[in-house]
Amino acid sequence: MIALTLACLFVGDSTAQGAAQAFNRGAVAPCPVVARVGAGSREVARWPLPAASARFAIVGIGSNDPTSPALASNLWARRQTLRASRVVWLLPYHRGAAATVERVATRWGDYVLDLGQLPSRDRIHPLTYAGIATALRGLGVQ
Repeated sequence: MIALTLACLFVGDSTAQGAAQAFNRGAVAPCPVVARVGAGSREVARWPLPAASARFAIVGIGSNDPTSPALASNLWARRQTLRASRVVWLLPYHRGAAATVERVATRWGDYVLDLGQLPSRDRIHPLTYAGIATALRGLGVQ
């Protein structure tokens, strides 16, 4: 039996979806996306993921329920199920949620990209995800 490995996988809410669209634009082999606009951390933590492992998982969670008392446990639950060599978290604009995501990422030795460094109209989504796509490529995501 041959083990299938994905180059990358995007998981999460609209921030993951937007990052995936920018990253996959013009890609020969687009990365799969398991994301939905408006998804909360509890919902994302429970979604089934592809059976294949990934070299990179890009995760955007926390923008829709930044003050949830269960955010940290939901992030932890999702992280435990990710089958990826490297994980990159998109830190939400909400600074409290970003700190929670960063704590989980640090515990796992994962990377973070801070959406808060990008201009935004609504403080949830960047004006453009092009910078995230470029940063991901700089980390070696293909």
